[in-house]
Amino acid sequence: MTTPTDETNETPSPREIWSEEHPDTHLERDDDRWSKSAQVRDWLVLILMIATYLVWMGIVYFLEPGIR
Repeated sequence: MTTPTDETNETPSPREIWSEEHPDTHLERDDDRWSKSAQVRDWLVLILMIATYLVWMGIVYFLEPGIR
């Protein structure tokens, strides 16, 4: 399967706007970083990190003599 030569080197002329053109800034891009599922996953990771820290500090506190 080959691509016709007129489609391989397709470039816009100056000041021509394509509908498929990339956004100018990263704020205009539509990506998955801000989706609801990504936010839920981020909060779950944060809660897991906090819980792990508290469990570890609790173990150290109760097993180390002289701290209490």
